[in-house]
Parts: sequence; structure tokens; C-alpha cells
Amino acid sequence: MRRGGRSGGRRPLGVLVAAGSLALVLVTSGQVALADAGSNASCMGHEASGVSPPGSSSEALGGMRELTEFVRGLGAPAGAIFSFIASLHEGSHEACDAALE
Repeated sequence: MRRGGRSGGRRPLGVLVAAGSLALVLVTSGQVALADAGSNASCMGHEASGVSPPGSSSEALGGMRELTEFVRGLGAPAGAIFSFIASLHEGSHEACDAALE
């Protein structure tokens, strides 16, 4: 007697889709981590991609962790600062740095 409409030995479509999605994430995750922010990204996106991965930028050798610690040390709410940076869309990391000076 069959239960749930599944035939013996066949995997449900959801399991196959989930496995394929996981494989795609694992294959592309290294490439995405090293990608630069696009021209439509906010300045927060440019700053994050500019200091990631840690050790890749002299601006913040510790990556986003160091940038976050710096912002928290400014004395204003970090969320407000990050929100302001994210509201800017200057088109490049260099233009964002100039706008924030």
C-alpha cells in the first residue's frame, strides 16, 4: 500500500531542490565573498566590500569587525552612523570615502 503519493525510491522534489540550492551556495560562496560592491550599492556596501575579507585593506586590517569597533568608539549610536552611511549612494568606495571625510 502506498502512502502520501510517493513511489518507493523517489526523492521528493523539495529535497532535490534544497540539495541543489545548498550545492550552489557552497560553490559560489567564496566568489561572492570576494566580489566588489556594484555601482548601485550604498556606501555601507562599498565600505564593507572594501575592507573584506579581513587583512585585504590597510583601511581596516581587521575587516568589518575593526570598522564596527571604530564606529562604536565614536560616541554616537552605531546604528545611526551605519544608517547614515547606508543612505549615501556615491557610486564607488573612493567617492564614499570622500563624502564621509
